[in-house]
Amino acid sequence: MKKQTLLYIAFGLLISFQSQAQKNMELENSPNFRTLSGIQNKEGKKIKEGSIFRSGNFSKLTPNDITKFNELHITTIVDFRNDDEIKKDPDFIPAGQTIETKRANIGSINNKEMGQFMKVLMSPTFQETQVDSLMIAANTGFAENIKDFKPFFDEIAKKETVVLFHCTAGKDRTGFASSLLLHILNVSDEEIMKDYLKSNEAVAKTDLGKYKAYGIPEERMAKLMGVKSAYLESAWKTAIKKYGSIDNMLETELGITENVKKQIQQKYLVQ
Repeated sequence: MKKQTLLYIAFGLLISFQSQAQKNMELENSPNFRTLSGIQNKEGKKIKEGSIFRSGNFSKLTPNDITKFNELHITTIVDFRNDDEIKKDPDFIPAGQTIETKRANIGSINNKEMGQFMKVLMSPTFQETQVDSLMIAANTGFAENIKDFKPFFDEIAKKETVVLFHCTAGKDRTGFASSLLLHILNVSDEEIMKDYLKSNEAVAKTDLGKYKAYGIPEERMAKLMGVKSAYLESAWKTAIKKYGSIDNMLETELGITENVKKQIQQKYLVQ
């Protein structure tokens, strides 16, 4: 297996209620597969049960995983991965189900950047701050190339769809997209960050020992597979600096006007 391919694999009371509400679906071979249902916004409205899901790669599900997946009744998958990622791990589609797939190839994830990550991870002078710098640069790129995400936001604005959106690890491209969706749903910045950082729970469920054979220590892979608040903050700061506000970016580049925002809120929120 090529080293760069492995890097793609690597790339989550009210407080008490919130932590329980956003449920991980407990798919053994897709540890970052979870629902956004139950997250509460600033008006006290909640995201409807079974309405939208986010995940990492789910190409090799166990029989028990498949049973759980089938029960979600997903109608649309929005895939943020590039051609190489998809070729290696095509999405699982249940037999007998019709699920439409939409592509939203996020261009800031490319072979050159993967090479930079590999160089840092295998460096004899490895420092965690080097990973942080690369992740901040990648997340900044998401905001600078926000139009890449348009197929996702076009899809969530449609009526009567149950959407699953994902990348390979379900933490960076998916994390940024989730943060914008939650903003549209009027979720507080604090709760948006909780959703983003929840991806760290998946690291503990991932077998990192297999990367030793490729010269990458487990503790270094754990740093790459995790997320930090600074990563998402860098993307938001970039967007605000360029557009003045997140809402202005959404309207200017993705066509999410106040009317479209209300339409999305009506689709996903319940009192």
